[in-house]
Amino acid sequence: MQGLVLDRVILDRSQEITAHRTALERAAVMSDEWFRLYGQQLNYHEMIAQHAESVGAEIAVAEYFGLRGFMPSVHTFKAEADVETPEARIEVKHTRHINGHLILQESQRLRPNDVCILVWGKSPVYHLAGWIPAFMAMRPRYKHSQQGNYWVNQRDLFEMKYLRSSNYGDTQI
Repeated sequence: MQGLVLDRVILDRSQEITAHRTALERAAVMSDEWFRLYGQQLNYHEMIAQHAESVGAEIAVAEYFGLRGFMPSVHTFKAEADVETPEARIEVKHTRHINGHLILQESQRLRPNDVCILVWGKSPVYHLAGWIPAFMAMRPRYKHSQQGNYWVNQRDLFEMKYLRSSNYGDTQI
């Protein structure tokens, strides 16, 4: 069922502050080309707010896995996984919409063993909707016919409780 709340993480104030600081730092290092491509849809302040929510989702995933002291990255935009441990490489995708999709861009450089987790909600409350191996998410069946990227419906995601016991993405956490 779409929007079914199975796993919820509530950030504390210090985690929200970390999300905002990281979002501001990320915005400060983004290239002018990025703004030309994506800045037409959001102004600078809206973009920082959107990034803060995405960072909050990353913090929520780290919290879910018990990664104390997790610090989101600033300068590794898509060069490394959002949440990384010796056992797992996790790409976190955020949406504000309860029935939102996990969306991967065609140009996104995911590592073959990455696992993608969809998180929906807004700070401080985030819901982990489910997960899917990156290679499975980028299959033709999920390709959006008009946008050229990949949209995975929540009903096609695996429940979070199965990630720890899976053999996908080196996720033996």
